[in-house]
Amino acid sequence: MHFALDRRAEPDPAFAPPPLRLADAGGTPSGERRNRYARWALHEGLGEGDVVALLMRNQPDLLAIWQGLGSVGVTVAPLDLTLRGAALARSLDAIGPRHLFVDSGLAEILCGVQGLVSVQPLVWWHGGADFARIDLEIAEYDDAPLDPQESAPRRA
Repeated sequence: MHFALDRRAEPDPAFAPPPLRLADAGGTPSGERRNRYARWALHEGLGEGDVVALLMRNQPDLLAIWQGLGSVGVTVAPLDLTLRGAALARSLDAIGPRHLFVDSGLAEILCGVQGLVSVQPLVWWHGGADFARIDLEIAEYDDAPLDPQESAPRRA
């Protein structure tokens, strides 16, 4: 008996995949934004052993954040967007992030954990908020590739 999964699909020589361009809404390539996030992390004294949690929807900047912070040794911990209240608070306590990036459209979810968490990460908003906005903060940093000594994790 043969199953469809047992048959090897033959490549189609006429198939050309569409170009993949990871960019933010303004068209800035994610590599440039990745470098800005990395430099922001270094400026904040973040490195190997530090955690930044993300309470964000999927968006182009998410990859730039993950790659940029990871390039300097920071652990990026995306939070489950289906968690609320005590369940989300337990996740934050278990992760113990120094910083928390929050999609401004998810502010209500963050408000639901107030008083339930023992950790107090520095909250950075991504988009649309009148508070500390990480997406605007990184504009102050150079977007050139990091030097090898810049990108090396700093903690022993």
